[in-house]
Amino acid sequence: MEKQYNNFAKIYSESFLDYNTNSIEAYFRYLDLNLEGKQVLDLGCKDGYDLSRIKPKGALIFGIDPSEKMVALAKQKNPDGIIEVGCFESIPFPDQTFDFVVSKWAFQAASDIDPIYKEIARVLKSGGTLIYLTSHPIRQFIEKKHDGKDYFKKESVKQVFFEGKVTEYAPSHTLNEYFSPTFFSHFTLEKFEEGWDFGAEKINGDIYPSYFILQARLKN
Repeated sequence: MEKQYNNFAKIYSESFLDYNTNSIEAYFRYLDLNLEGKQVLDLGCKDGYDLSRIKPKGALIFGIDPSEKMVALAKQKNPDGIIEVGCFESIPFPDQTFDFVVSKWAFQAASDIDPIYKEIARVLKSGGTLIYLTSHPIRQFIEKKHDGKDYFKKESVKQVFFEGKVTEYAPSHTLNEYFSPTFFSHFTLEKFEEGWDFGAEKINGDIYPSYFILQARLKN
């Protein structure tokens, strides 16, 4: 699953600004910060759009993404950033490097969330901030699209978005996984928000949360 964005990197890059307007607006409200001189790591940086909006705030920008094609696009947008191919469970940077770790539409692709929290806690400086936006577990539950579906059973979910232009397969998650004992052992939750994004498939015409955003601070 980690490499699947190689299959549609170009179409994703050309489409997301037209469809993800709600989530982009909500996400960047959390990043309306003075980042002058701060080291910011974007996990799942995709084509580098988010980094290109963070850089003008004075940040030193870093990114990783498992897709080689996305990393190539991100480097084109951000030639002065440090952007590498990598996975969230083994972040290729030293301990206590970053003031902020951020991520948008990426965590849902991971099989297990706890190893990511541990790695983020390792690379964040004491008191550093984590901000991420990811697919809502309720959305993934609805997207299972079969009778007798079990919210608590992890299974591969077909997520169709951008009016069918892109299809991503991601393991389903629960809120328990995101708000796990590991999360609370490392972080203090500061903000939480649910939302709907028009880029997501609207199953049966229903309105339900397609994403959530959280902000948390690393415990000292």
